[in-house]
Amino acid sequence: MRWLSNRWWLILAVALPIGINLAGQVSAFGEEPEHPEHAAAGGEHGHGDGEQPGPMTATAKDADLALWTLITFVVFLFVLKKLAWTPLIAGLDKRESSMFDNLAAAESARAKAEKMLAEHAAKLEKVHEEVREILAEAKRDAEHLKAEIIATAQKEAEATRVRSVHDIERARDQALDELFGHMGRVVADATEQVLGRALTGADNERLIEEALSGFAQRRHP
Repeated sequence: MRWLSNRWWLILAVALPIGINLAGQVSAFGEEPEHPEHAAAGGEHGHGDGEQPGPMTATAKDADLALWTLITFVVFLFVLKKLAWTPLIAGLDKRESSMFDNLAAAESARAKAEKMLAEHAAKLEKVHEEVREILAEAKRDAEHLKAEIIATAQKEAEATRVRSVHDIERARDQALDELFGHMGRVVADATEQVLGRALTGADNERLIEEALSGFAQRRHP
């Protein structure tokens, strides 16, 4: 509000003509109107006493009264400026400064809040990125572990299958050997009874081979 102090001289320039006008009105109010009886009395006194005050004396009094009125008005304006206008301007300047300080503090707080918000958003985005990386890594680890488990299970299943096949083949061969041995003995006994003589080792081998050959042909026609 410092611009108000610059208007003081403008107010003074406007107030001076007003003071002069008031002084003129006071001087006009101070003049006594002429009445006929006063005029007559004056005439009688004039015949008796002699002299009356002229118009120059009234004009000088009016000028003095106007001057003192103007001086009084100027002094009043000066006192008003010192006692009222200056404190008012000082109060308005103080209030304006306080308002500007409050606005500056609010702007600083707003800028600080925006900075803190941006930092918080950046930290939050960084945390989200870290979480995404952790989840992606966990997913990759899970996929890798899944693949390893599947591969291990497949290997174990294949090994179990191979062992089972080997066990089955070994049991089959053992059963066949036992069966063929028993069949060889039965055939040898039956042949001996039919032929009436005992079979030699060569006869046993030949009969066993024939039996095995026939059994193999029946299994694989």
